[in-house]
Amino acid sequence: MNGFAVPNLFVLIAAAFGAPARFDTVILPEIRPVNRVELVAAVAGDTLRYIEKYHAADFAPGALLPGVTADAALLTLRRVAGAGEQLADPVYLERCFSALRWVPDSDKWGGKIRLTRYLVYEVIGADSPTTTYTHALYATPDDETGLSLGDALARRDSLDRFKFTRQDIAGGVFREGGSAAGRAKPLVWLSHDDHEQAILQGTVSVRTAAGARLFNVDRDNGIPYDRSTTDTKKQRRYWYFRETDAVRGAGEAGEQKVALQPGAAVAGDLENIGLGTFIALQAADGLHLVVVADTGGAFQPNLHQLDLYTGAFPSYAAFSSATAKIGDTATAYILLAKPDVAGCDAGSALPE
Repeated sequence: MNGFAVPNLFVLIAAAFGAPARFDTVILPEIRPVNRVELVAAVAGDTLRYIEKYHAADFAPGALLPGVTADAALLTLRRVAGAGEQLADPVYLERCFSALRWVPDSDKWGGKIRLTRYLVYEVIGADSPTTTYTHALYATPDDETGLSLGDALARRDSLDRFKFTRQDIAGGVFREGGSAAGRAKPLVWLSHDDHEQAILQGTVSVRTAAGARLFNVDRDNGIPYDRSTTDTKKQRRYWYFRETDAVRGAGEAGEQKVALQPGAAVAGDLENIGLGTFIALQAADGLHLVVVADTGGAFQPNLHQLDLYTGAFPSYAAFSSATAKIGDTATAYILLAKPDVAGCDAGSALPE
């Protein structure tokens, strides 16, 4: 999952057709988290790294979180990053964080949010095309080398990335004989079905004769995701990829992006819920602590859903077997660091 959110105007329009989302002050249920809290701390820490290094001057919390300032959001991230195993203690969570119950803008799930799950597929591929591995993951076209996202957007009318649809690329526009032959590098070759899943999930682990390699989405062709269809053959949006050292979520490019950890990161609406927002999800199998660290076309905007990153799996059957117990809905609580509470932050004194 990747990309960035669109202006809040669309949320206001959507609200005209149903009750708007709201965030009610509540007390977090005293339940021990079931996921690995050290991974939650790691995601919080890398999200904080990304914000402080690349968006220190313009970071903003979720636009719809009532009364939450940038300082409050960053304090929460720092606390989560430094807490480590303390996050597993329900007493620590209640003492050090306040909770806002997220009531979504749809009552379809009985006041809960929709909780989907995504994964990284582990697939077999090839370093060159074969009769089985017919579809390439392409690097961002060569004419964009060295350009920042802002520079590229300013030149979008002339850049190859914005010229071609998913169908154009599948049809061979970058292959020999195509109108843009050789202008985008094929990184690895996959079967049709694995190629579709790679674009849908955003990251794929590929084993070739050269060994295992990890690929993550880099930049898209600027065409919005079409919510009116689930048929991937009709989607015109296309993602270009790059080889990477980790599964990464939100961010502009490459290793700048936030490193994700399984069961500890979710994709969501960055404009309205916010990058780095700390959330407790009371799901079918227990309480999951997560950090909003990724996004995608389905979240522009989306005030009733989060998408949980669950890790790498060799097949959908293996993924489903391992994660089905989580369920498809959850009660969601936005957690915010309580200021000036002794013993809550790394290095602070515990209360007597």
